[in-house]
Amino acid sequence: MKCQYCDAEETLPFDCTYCGLHFCADHRLPENHQCPELWRAKRPVDYRLESPPPRRPLQYPYSYAKSRRAFSGWLRTEEAKHLSAGAVLVLLVGLSIVAPNFRFLSFPIWAIFLSAGLFAASFLLHELSHKFTAQKNGLWAEFRMTSFGAILTLFSVFSPFKIIAPGAVTISGYANESVFGRVAVAGPVTNIVIGVLMAIVSIVMPNNIPFFSNVSILRSIIVSTSAINGFLAVFNLMPFGILDGRKVFVWNKRIWAVVFAVSAVLTILAYGFL
Repeated sequence: MKCQYCDAEETLPFDCTYCGLHFCADHRLPENHQCPELWRAKRPVDYRLESPPPRRPLQYPYSYAKSRRAFSGWLRTEEAKHLSAGAVLVLLVGLSIVAPNFRFLSFPIWAIFLSAGLFAASFLLHELSHKFTAQKNGLWAEFRMTSFGAILTLFSVFSPFKIIAPGAVTISGYANESVFGRVAVAGPVTNIVIGVLMAIVSIVMPNNIPFFSNVSILRSIIVSTSAINGFLAVFNLMPFGILDGRKVFVWNKRIWAVVFAVSAVLTILAYGFL
């Protein structure tokens, strides 16, 4: 075969990597046969990036430090509206769960308000634990309702299948899997703590309280609150989608398994007492 530059006969020609033609040993290099693709063979310019500036600490107008000094610093008007709307939806779902337990009992007005307050408090403490944990790690965090979640939660009021997810705490800032995992697990752990405390109260509560004749209704409300918190923890720890469980599972599977197991046992035991 002939060299395509000098026409010299070559038994084992060299193929140019850049132009694909055949050449002899003397003209095998791109610069020796005036390769039209010689620019590809040139050494690339060494663009050395300057070392990045040191990372500055994240600063947000509503930081964790400010939240400890002023209520308006950590709960803005817009966020308060979203939390209030979400609490109302969760309250309705909670009442739809607990209402059958009062079917054969009197239902005084104080029981309605107490149930409403406990259900709303469980939801609010769950979301605020996410928010405060995120802020403690230097992240910006605020609760926001979602249309899809609100519709599902409203549907749960009239459905035997309960989905309590009217919204979520949105987070902004740099964080790794560990930080996201701790922020995510804070909500379910809060519900577990509330559920366990309610269960203990229902156990140690005496059967007779002086000047109070509705001990059975009070105990039923407390046990129902324990069950609801267990259910909230189990549901949010499902390891898929945008739920808390997915972030916890990715971060640490052992912690996820322990927290999920505890919340499941709490839910089963609490519902067993209803």
